[in-house]
Amino acid sequence: MENYRAKKYCDQYLHYENKLINKSLKVEKIKGGYILPLKHKKGGVLNKNKKFVKLSFHNGEWFKYGGKYQFNDKNALYTNRTVVYLGLFIHQWGHFLLDSLSRSWILTKLNNIEDKLFVFISKDNRKIDGNYIEALQLLGIKREQIVTLNKPLYAKTILVPEMATTSDHQFTKKYEDMFNLMISNANTDGIKVPSKVYLTRTGLKLAQQKEFGEKIIQKNFEVNGFKVLHPEKLNLREQIAIFQNAKYIACLNGSIPFNLVFASKKIRMIIINKCSIPHINLKEIASVQGISPEIVNGFYEPISGYPQTLGDGPFLLMFGDELKKYFQSQGWKYLTINNDISKSNLFKYEVLCYKYKLKNILRKLVRK
Repeated sequence: MENYRAKKYCDQYLHYENKLINKSLKVEKIKGGYILPLKHKKGGVLNKNKKFVKLSFHNGEWFKYGGKYQFNDKNALYTNRTVVYLGLFIHQWGHFLLDSLSRSWILTKLNNIEDKLFVFISKDNRKIDGNYIEALQLLGIKREQIVTLNKPLYAKTILVPEMATTSDHQFTKKYEDMFNLMISNANTDGIKVPSKVYLTRTGLKLAQQKEFGEKIIQKNFEVNGFKVLHPEKLNLREQIAIFQNAKYIACLNGSIPFNLVFASKKIRMIIINKCSIPHINLKEIASVQGISPEIVNGFYEPISGYPQTLGDGPFLLMFGDELKKYFQSQGWKYLTINNDISKSNLFKYEVLCYKYKLKNILRKLVRK
């Protein structure tokens, strides 16, 4: 039943070269200028002559935003405080760590942080809340200093730090230093952490709609002493404590393993692939703390071409031959399952594939 695409995920992952670069990052100081909120993929920093500041362009692997558009400066907000431009806020944990925090390295170097405002422009007008706020607080700033713009802002002084990550998966030492500061500030003493942790996605509504079969995989880790925890129910300090102190962590590929930026180098990280599409960003993230995860395939793709992306799905999961062989190599027990994939999960997967196919056909017809 292990009918995978010809593409070999693990081979591509293992042959990807770590790109830690030794580079001095720039900070451009703008004397009098504007910050424009996101609008039709444009926005960012303009100088007093309303020319776009190129350093404020967001050049991520997936997200590319920035540029000038027409606006009425008479309606702009105003502040005489020094503003630090932190770039694009993305309300998705993996991209938040990789993209949204790319300029936040500056917080490891700034003096008089309490006198400044820290400004994001927000994708989809999402607010910064929950663990996103906590991450920024662990870098030393207060909630009231964090601004997400919904209209243009004029400031007497704007600091624009260069991004510490690049579109081709390079990152600098300052990017690593930023997460080490967050770990140090988290103060996780007193938070009890199991030796073996399985971080599940089964409680996430979005995952329930497009990921089918994780419970089978989860159960097999449980019978080997792994404690099942739901990351969405944990604050960031608790998650950092887990990645610092657990001996084993297992989870599906996705945003959860991006927390490797907070991990101890002693950790054994087991990541189960939920599809055959390579997740190269994972290699970059794991390299920040010098960790080599153990990656095992745990998926079945009976319909050619699906899933089409790492995010959209659908994903059909199974405790198949590769996971069984991995468990055997560890001397772990596993449940004997006569049918690795239930008819119900297979049906839900197939229905979603055909829905996506129909949507793609309709899009093409509309474009014509």
